[in-house]
Amino acid sequence: MTLEGTRVFRVSQSLVATTEDALRKAGSSGYECFVLWTGNMEGDTFDVQHVYVPAQRSFRSTEGLHVRVDAEQLHGMNMWLYQNRQTLGIQVHTHPGEAYHSVTDDTYPIVTTLGGLSLVVPDFAQHGVMCTGTVLYRLHRDGWRIVGLDRAKRLLEVVA
Repeated sequence: MTLEGTRVFRVSQSLVATTEDALRKAGSSGYECFVLWTGNMEGDTFDVQHVYVPAQRSFRSTEGLHVRVDAEQLHGMNMWLYQNRQTLGIQVHTHPGEAYHSVTDDTYPIVTTLGGLSLVVPDFAQHGVMCTGTVLYRLHRDGWRIVGLDRAKRLLEVVA
């Protein structure tokens, strides 16, 4: 399966709020957090139906902040996806300051499906997920590419 032909990823405001809560909770302790959005395709639209927060370990090193989701948790998530007939479409995570895709983000993503999205939120999501400074990336055959602001507004749609 691929998400390359997906024209719109649609997520409800309530799922965005759940995501913000998880990101802010980790951020209040000075740590990053990964939140995963799963759902299903309907035509060329991916409808986000669930916020999945895997067990994860956040830590600091001399290079900065890191988040690790162990293989056991990834296996459990894949089993959950299969049992619930869901697809992993979007990974969301925070940075303490500016939002960008780090080398670690590029090298060790959780979303590995072509066409999937990676949403990076600045300032531990203190200003919300869809705030100024949030950046969106899409996975292509040659790696992650940033999505321009105008395109991002059409690609990722928040609904009531």
